[in-house]
Amino acid sequence: MHAPVPHPRRLPQRVVVAAAPGEQLSAYLDRLAEVLDLPLVPLADLSGPAEVDRLAAFDGWVTTGEEAWARPALLERADLVALVDLVGPETFTGRVRRTLRRLRTDARERDRERERETDLAWVEGLALTHPGLAVVRLPDPAAAETWLRALSA
Repeated sequence: MHAPVPHPRRLPQRVVVAAAPGEQLSAYLDRLAEVLDLPLVPLADLSGPAEVDRLAAFDGWVTTGEEAWARPALLERADLVALVDLVGPETFTGRVRRTLRRLRTDARERDRERERETDLAWVEGLALTHPGLAVVRLPDPAAAETWLRALSA
């Protein structure tokens, strides 16, 4: 009798990352694409729906999901959505942002701030709209880093 042959772990090939934009996200996307050995294709580099459809048709990619118009095509082909908080509340930047929000009293300034914040609520609806799609929630920078290291192991 032969010993069972272990099956290699299947890494995701089409990944949509949901996160607040910024330098941390750009660096994280670069590292994720490198670990998975996939091309990173920022949505900002695509000119419209036709290019998003072409991207979705490829066998491997890492991209973001900040554009609502692009999500349907991407989510139909995605293997995984990663909801990543790279600026957790325990970081210095997170504490500064929270303190500044508390200090602001001007209603117009609060409205402008809400417009600038990234709306990631669409991720919560994926269980209904795309029930078979895997979603990884990484609630802070440490969890995001641990997950990235686990992928490369």
